[in-house]
Amino acid sequence: MSATMLPRTDILVTEAELSTVRREVEEGPVALSGFAAVMANGDVRLLPPELSALIQRAVQALATNGSVSIGSLPEELTSNTAADVLGVSRPTLLKLAKSGQVASFKVGSHTRFQRDDVLEFKARREQERRRALSELLDLEDQLDEYN
Repeated sequence: MSATMLPRTDILVTEAELSTVRREVEEGPVALSGFAAVMANGDVRLLPPELSALIQRAVQALATNGSVSIGSLPEELTSNTAADVLGVSRPTLLKLAKSGQVASFKVGSHTRFQRDDVLEFKARREQERRRALSELLDLEDQLDEYN
């Protein structure tokens, strides 16, 4: 499986642009069919629903987190790519796979991962972290009440 690497383009937004994005998002959600592009000749072209959904998710993430990353992943991931997605080392990922926490399969002697399995594991892990943080904050509030 050979992939052509395209040059990476980073788009940095200013604080003023970020403020505008946040203000627009606070005013309420934009209908998915509401995104359009004004062409060079002045014509207005309605964007397909899939592109509108992508733009809406990107704008929402930017407003919520102050940054957004957009990329694509192949359906089948190498252990190095899957480890990068999860933010863990390759040996840690292979231990997670061996214990059954992350689904994997073999191609010859190489361990491979389905993109959706990796993203699902990442979401579960993030949900667990948020739950643990919430419990910790609740415990901290309880301790503050006793002091």
